[in-house]
Amino acid sequence: MARSLLRQLEQIRRAATYDDQVAGVNDGPTAEPSLSGSLEHDTNILRTIIRQMKGTQDWFTDLGKYYDPTQTDGSNTPLKQLSFDNIKGNTLDAKTIILAVTADNNGVGYDVTTGASGVLIATTTRYATSDNRTGLPIFASTAGSYVDENGADNVCRVDVVNMATDSEIEFGGYTIYAKLHDSVDFGATGSGTNVYARFYSNGAVTTLPAGISKVGFVYPYRKRLSDVQEYEWLRTDFINSWEGDVELIEDISNLWAFTGASNNDADPAPWTSTGAGYLLTSNPSNLKSAIDLLNNGIGSLPSTGTNYLNGNTTVSESLIDLDSALDAVADQIAAGIGEKYVESVTTLITKNIAHNLPYSITYTSSVDAGREGKNMDVFVDGQLLAADTTVSGVGMADRDYGETSSSSVTFRFDIQVGRNITYVVRQ
Repeated sequence: MARSLLRQLEQIRRAATYDDQVAGVNDGPTAEPSLSGSLEHDTNILRTIIRQMKGTQDWFTDLGKYYDPTQTDGSNTPLKQLSFDNIKGNTLDAKTIILAVTADNNGVGYDVTTGASGVLIATTTRYATSDNRTGLPIFASTAGSYVDENGADNVCRVDVVNMATDSEIEFGGYTIYAKLHDSVDFGATGSGTNVYARFYSNGAVTTLPAGISKVGFVYPYRKRLSDVQEYEWLRTDFINSWEGDVELIEDISNLWAFTGASNNDADPAPWTSTGAGYLLTSNPSNLKSAIDLLNNGIGSLPSTGTNYLNGNTTVSESLIDLDSALDAVADQIAAGIGEKYVESVTTLITKNIAHNLPYSITYTSSVDAGREGKNMDVFVDGQLLAADTTVSGVGMADRDYGETSSSSVTFRFDIQVGRNITYVVRQ
């Protein structure tokens, strides 16, 4: 008896072989043989099954650690031990997520009228209940009891889209949104058939203003993570939240308005001035290219003004300044060059009697002291004459001729037949 008991203790204490690679361990006859079974065989079977469950090369290797953002050392070092206890409650079917669902009545929108208080949306999605929290988060119901009744706006809120503008509806300085109500309270069927989207603004029930005929909705739908399709997850991940759908639409609408584009614009290059000589002659297909062409074509103004152009002014202002300067320069050039006329005297020109200029010549008499005769030079046989200091020839005849009028002069000496008079008119 003593020898037999010792042998049993040795057998229970250890097995003669340690095998965690038992072939066919998942077959009944191998795992639980009806004949020739032993504790050693059972131990090896357990070792093999443990190795399979752990997914390691052998049954005793540590599963290691994983990264938990709530238990860090300031870096991305894995610190949390992998175990069944840590996995418990963290599987995909233990978590839910709010997804965005678009309801636009097959693209045509739901009909509404001025003063409408809500819209009935047809959907087979169930209402979320306390025993099954997946489905539609209901904000209010008198007919049933639902898990999200009187819930927070960030759970039950529904974005309302004006189908005519693809943007949210604003009235009185507030955005009009909706919340999901039990449709039974509004004479409909209820969970699994339809839901009522009731309009709100600034936290209170409201109605639609005038001018809106069709609306669409983006409403929340709670699903288990294990039930979420890949495309659904990516949609919410990229937009960052289910409320972001309408915000994205509004941002796109603002971009259309800013750039002059429109929804379904068939012309990607709506530039009208693309002919020869215009900066956009290449008809660029995007706004950046067009702006680059304008920048390169117009250039930049100097930081400080020189001569006629001033720094830090617009191109239009600079062109006006340049035009004014050119006009002044043109006047000065015209005043300096003048037009030349030659008169051959055929009849005696008597002194102190006004002489009408030939060829319908006209000029501007000068009244500026010290600048008499500045607008017209008069030569007799090549000798330049000096104009009187008095205006229009009135008063003392103190020089060679007076500027009598815009079309005549008065000589202070007789001019005989056969002599030549040259007039150079500047203005």
